[in-house]
Amino acid sequence: MSRVPSWASSSEGSICRRRSSVTNTELDVIQAISEAFASLDKDGSGTLSVHEIEVGLKRLMILNDPRNDTDSICAALDINGDGQIHPEEFHSYIHPTVDSYASSGKYLDVQDIMKEAFQATIAEGRRSRDEVIQGFMQAAAQTADAHSKQAGWAMPLNKKWMHKLYDDIYDSPDSPDAPRYKHQRGGQYVVRRLDELQDSHLPTLKAKRAREAYLSKIGCPDQNALSKFCTAWQGKISAYRFACAGPMEV
Repeated sequence: MSRVPSWASSSEGSICRRRSSVTNTELDVIQAISEAFASLDKDGSGTLSVHEIEVGLKRLMILNDPRNDTDSICAALDINGDGQIHPEEFHSYIHPTVDSYASSGKYLDVQDIMKEAFQATIAEGRRSRDEVIQGFMQAAAQTADAHSKQAGWAMPLNKKWMHKLYDDIYDSPDSPDAPRYKHQRGGQYVVRRLDELQDSHLPTLKAKRAREAYLSKIGCPDQNALSKFCTAWQGKISAYRFACAGPMEV
């Protein structure tokens, strides 16, 4: 992939701030994008690492959750999923924001452009995480409440296996088909995995043994408990998503 032009480099330790006249040309747009990329590429490698993105974000704004906010940005930038952000990927991501500034006659201030683009992505990432996390917490509480009504307080529910399930399919999965970034594991991936784990009608002996091994791995007592919890978690995710979407217009 092509490297950022040499004229687009920025000074060490600072975010480049570019000013343009209100009459912005396509060259101004391209230069602003290249300057934004170069301001993050501190080692001059021509690609951006996760660490460089995190450092740049911390210079631009105050982050409440740096690790996960950086993950959301990298998930949006890293189109080919190789763990590095290439100039073409960065261009595709940032161009709509730069173009919006240019077409409205705004100054092409690199710092403001990146903050606006990143803030939108971070907000979406936080909503996606809340959907999964709040769904998990509510499902765990619901399961514990049902257990207490059935078994009484003399037999408290062991929630450790639920947290191992959470780690395995969302927070830190070791499955080779799991997306690289946590942001990409929200939504469809988690729902698909919950669908798979709810299914107790496995077609082959091999599949049944694999499921037994999985139950043992996370410490879940049996398939019935796993199915019930996955159903509850999936339902809470859907309910949270619907609530966030708000009422439909008629």
